[in-house]
Amino acid sequence: MKNKKNRKSRSIRALPVLLAVLMLSGCASVQKDAEGISQKEQETETEYGMEELIRRNQQGQNGMPQTDILEAAVGMQEEKYAYGCLKETEKTLYLEILYILQNFRQDMEVSSLTEEELAYVFQCVMNDHPELFYVSGYTFTKYTVGGEVTQITLSGTYTMEQKEAADRLNKIEATAANWLSAIPQDADEYEKVKAVYEYLILHTTYNIQAEHNQNICSVFLNGESVCQGYAKAMQYLLDKLGIYSTLVSGYVENGDGHAWNLVRVNGAYYYVDATWGDAYYKLDQNYDEPAAHLPDINYDYLCVTTDQLTATHTIDNVVPVPRCVQLEDNYYVREEAYFTDWDEAKIKQLFETAYAQGKDSVTMKCADSAVYAKLRQSLLEKQQVFQYLREADGKVAYTDNDAQMTISFWL
Repeated sequence: MKNKKNRKSRSIRALPVLLAVLMLSGCASVQKDAEGISQKEQETETEYGMEELIRRNQQGQNGMPQTDILEAAVGMQEEKYAYGCLKETEKTLYLEILYILQNFRQDMEVSSLTEEELAYVFQCVMNDHPELFYVSGYTFTKYTVGGEVTQITLSGTYTMEQKEAADRLNKIEATAANWLSAIPQDADEYEKVKAVYEYLILHTTYNIQAEHNQNICSVFLNGESVCQGYAKAMQYLLDKLGIYSTLVSGYVENGDGHAWNLVRVNGAYYYVDATWGDAYYKLDQNYDEPAAHLPDINYDYLCVTTDQLTATHTIDNVVPVPRCVQLEDNYYVREEAYFTDWDEAKIKQLFETAYAQGKDSVTMKCADSAVYAKLRQSLLEKQQVFQYLREADGKVAYTDNDAQMTISFWL
């Protein structure tokens, strides 16, 4: 390892004794070779992100903004979920890391002296900021005197040059603005989340081989991604709409790593998983369901509770998440397709509305296993579903999901 010159005046020069690298994690990610710390300092500042802090930075090209300037950035982060979960010292480190990453900086001193805190807060920054699509990880150098760590400097690991990132961001913003322009201005928060969920699914193909599939470039520039790309794109769009959200990570039934979103709708928290909402994701995962028997959008994962989510997902997030218990803005509740008991009039209305709106399927969700068993018995075993269908051939395609307690019929 090459020695670095100590930038501070000391009676004893501190030597770098350890280099470590942390790569971003996500579903379908591939570990890359560790990159060394760059010796070349950035000569220009970026034109986007924290502009005011850059203008007010009086400590020179390679210095961190002063403490009071960093504190002024707190207002920028107050609506960031992971940031709000941190202790005060961690919040300072968060702002330092964010400054480094937003401005493509290298080898800058940070306030932390532990690897663990650095790793934890770095992941919080990445979870809060989907626009950092050009960051793949970081490297750091420890400086010690007499075996005691006296300084840590940090460098971002960037997948592209600053100008290319700025160009890509402009294209992403243009695409996002076009998508969001279709949402009525008087839509409530649930309607906005639903619109983003639908548009994202209809304009993105699940592809584990997609380029940049761990970030928003894959979605907005290429139209194909994997779970982390879906989740970060969802977060990015909701942020544009002023809807509070964050990235959540964990595992799914087969043990694979996965990412989805926590959103706040009309004051209550819900989970949203756009990847599992893309019905064709299942085809890529070698499910046996024929494509003809899949709707374009699966609404089982739009604004769901913790109990509903954990029937198929395991939460293992970098910061704690609240228990989601409200149902008012669950998709099936809002669409009047949520059943707490057998209700013939409600079922009839559900089918009539679907025909009137030109839908190609009807899905109903049950509150518990007893209601689910009752609807299955009445609609399937007793074949009462044919009372509500307009088909005359006595045939109907359907699918039932025991885990989600849903039944879908194709019209």
